[in-house]
Amino acid sequence: MIGGRLVDQVRGQSFLEDAFVRWVLTPAARPGIAAHITAQFPVTVPDHSYQVDFVLSGSSLRIVVELDGYAYHSDRGAFVHDRIRQNDLSGLGFVILRFSYDAIRDHTALCVRQLQEVLRRDPLLANYLVEDPLVPVPEDMAADPLGLLTPPPQRASADFGYFDRTRFHLDLSPLRACQREAMIALANYYRRGETNAACVMSVGAGKTALGVAAAMAFTRRRALIVTPGRVIRGAFATALDADSAGNVLYTLPGGPLLRGARGPKVAVLDAASGSIGSASRADLLGADIIVTNFHALNAIGAAQDLLAKLEPDDIDFIVVDEAHIAAARSYQRLFDRFPQARRLLMSACFTRGDGKAVRADVVYRYRLIDSIADGHAKHPQVHRFTPDVTETTYEINWLDGRREQIIGKDQLLEVMQDERKLARITATSEAPIHHVMRNVADCLARQTAALAPVRPRVLFAAIGQRHAEQVSRIANAYGIACDTLHHSMTEAAITATRARYEAESGNLQGIVQLRMLGQGYDLPAISIVVPMRPYGSFGEFYQFLGRGVRTVRYPEAASRSERQYLDVVYHGELGLDEHMETLRHENDMDPHPTDPDLFGDAPVPDSTRTYGAAEKTAHQAPFDAEVLAETGHTYQQILHDTAAVEAHRDERELDAYAQRYAAYAAATPNPRPFTQFVEIMRDLHG
Repeated sequence: MIGGRLVDQVRGQSFLEDAFVRWVLTPAARPGIAAHITAQFPVTVPDHSYQVDFVLSGSSLRIVVELDGYAYHSDRGAFVHDRIRQNDLSGLGFVILRFSYDAIRDHTALCVRQLQEVLRRDPLLANYLVEDPLVPVPEDMAADPLGLLTPPPQRASADFGYFDRTRFHLDLSPLRACQREAMIALANYYRRGETNAACVMSVGAGKTALGVAAAMAFTRRRALIVTPGRVIRGAFATALDADSAGNVLYTLPGGPLLRGARGPKVAVLDAASGSIGSASRADLLGADIIVTNFHALNAIGAAQDLLAKLEPDDIDFIVVDEAHIAAARSYQRLFDRFPQARRLLMSACFTRGDGKAVRADVVYRYRLIDSIADGHAKHPQVHRFTPDVTETTYEINWLDGRREQIIGKDQLLEVMQDERKLARITATSEAPIHHVMRNVADCLARQTAALAPVRPRVLFAAIGQRHAEQVSRIANAYGIACDTLHHSMTEAAITATRARYEAESGNLQGIVQLRMLGQGYDLPAISIVVPMRPYGSFGEFYQFLGRGVRTVRYPEAASRSERQYLDVVYHGELGLDEHMETLRHENDMDPHPTDPDLFGDAPVPDSTRTYGAAEKTAHQAPFDAEVLAETGHTYQQILHDTAAVEAHRDERELDAYAQRYAAYAAATPNPRPFTQFVEIMRDLHG
């Protein structure tokens, strides 16, 4: 026996069989009945044999339970076969019960009563009956046989296109719970005739898999997936490539998304194999899914313009990843070109630096704290160095010998709009970099011990090329093998540097990058992120931190610690405190006021005070006064501590039960109290 609950002991081979066990059998009978149940029971008659879904063997009755789904019982041949099969089983003395998908979903209480009436006729099986059963409404059985709320076209099956045929083979069970919840929310939204849906999905929640599943589920003719750049475009290309080990269609950890069906024909544009300009209209129409980036939407009137090659009816489903940029004119051209197409806009954060609004209906929200609670994201652990001075001086060294000083965050943010200045800026005082680097080295030592044999990585963000070289030099002085990455490097140099950093066999533990490894970059081994520059936009800051949020999935690393951490190390004068508070609350990913008691500048401690040993550890980093001219204190704090995560987990569970209870109470003349409902549901289903 796997466990004490029926849902643990009796397993079917399909979603419908498991739905019967969960929503009909479990309310009807106590767990002991599992000893008398056989799944996939073989039955032999003179000229052939059958395999029935379930047999319940009592002292006087043998009861066959058959589950009927549209995909296998809807045509004339299946109808005739089912009647012959049923007559054969009756001839062998079986009592036959048949439950359809719609009956379990829409008439659950009736199905439970019918099952109990037959079980009551057998003295042995009657002992396991539940008196006055609580029958909840199935929340994970959607309104059509595909479980997707997307009705098939009203035409003969011979005329079905790729997606119409394949939808019957789509299995959402391998998806994460948050992805399935998003799919149900999308299905309900599209079923109402709405088109402009948005899902706010935390970094690490699996937006790529959600985008692929949505395209497979909600497309009728052809889907278009639009990404912000080549990194994410490559992720979708891999996810849709059946020959790749990382594809979503067949190699998800929980099993194939597609069962018994081929994958879609995919056209990846702007890839190394070709560009928009070389793709003909025939090439595009030959694909079931087109993957491209938003740059292809900008060439207004040009021959390579994607939109010029497609007619409004060619695309009926659009997926936009990192959709916080979807207010741009290029995206509006896209939406205007395909006005009837349903849209899915996905992003971890929809706030924009330019203040433009992204217009969409948010149908599902999965926040960072949700992802942490479910084990998909690391716990952000913040290390903020609070200096005794308030501003650092930066210096621009021009080629003609001129030196231009930049003092403090506000001036620095203004300068960061000028790429010429950024390339030549350095920090006049290296003391702040040394302070931060000492903390980075300490964090790296802890992460190395926690994640072994995985090699933890450090990702730095610098202001400009000179500043990046300065940070890299100091990192190497602290024993952190580090190099720089910026757009002025050749493509070959960028590829080689990334390989040295990303591969476990590589020799780089850190990279100082200039706005390159941003949205869509996925390297779970990144365990320390170090913003060495201010961020005017919370969205850009959140994208940078998100590069290290994903948990390391290697079994050896996971066995060392139940909890994984993302160390965020930064200097207090960079003005990132407000962004940190937004990240802590992030209910709507809108800016929140800074609370000075949390990440704001703390008062300078009294130099005459004598600290205890514990306080020295918390407030006084052991900096070398001969090397560093700046003094200050490092404060450490978990962004979402264990208590907050557990409390949030409880809140989510109760909210989910409240939704189920509302459906149950609306469909039940004499419903149990909510607290009793929750207790019974937890006991039956976990």
